[in-house]
Amino acid sequence: MESALAPPTRLIEYPNDLSGCDSVEIGSKRLLYMCSNSNISKHFVIVLGYYAGQKEDFVTKDLIEPVDDWSRAAIKEVLARSLAQEYADTQVFFL
Repeated sequence: MESALAPPTRLIEYPNDLSGCDSVEIGSKRLLYMCSNSNISKHFVIVLGYYAGQKEDFVTKDLIEPVDDWSRAAIKEVLARSLAQEYADTQVFFL
């Protein structure tokens, strides 16, 4: 039986290869994100979400917990402090 107070978390199944992702620790969670290629003029960042473990069915997949809407502004501030200067004032997209 599901709790009416806490909706179930929808996890994103991602192929078991997060080698292209960067991460930053936020509290007890690890936030995964990817930066655009450095040789383009307009930089951007894609936030995948929080690493939530692995799942194995036919293949192993990494599980990613999406960032909720009300914490996106705080995430943008954390990323602004931890990214290289070339990504200052960059556009941030969330999955």
